[in-house]
Amino acid sequence: MSLTQVDYHKSFHKLFIECLSQQRRPTEEEIDLIAGEIWRSSHGCVTGQPWTDVPRGSDAHRQMINAARAALGAHAKQLCASNDEQNLMTAA
Repeated sequence: MSLTQVDYHKSFHKLFIECLSQQRRPTEEEIDLIAGEIWRSSHGCVTGQPWTDVPRGSDAHRQMINAARAALGAHAKQLCASNDEQNLMTAA
């Protein structure tokens, strides 16, 4: 059994608590797993399209990734970092 198969069934709540207790940001793989769960719970159950068939870079893919980052508390931190970088570049 691969690592992805094991982590696939990790619940959002368990992952969120893990990240908080370990004071770490979720990995890109973990964000993708949560994005897939959000997709399956919303669009996937309506369309029948699996998350793996959603084209990377598409609007739908970006929306699900952003939703997963927001759900895991990683989105706001990333936006703050981006704004700080932009402020540094503007000041230079």
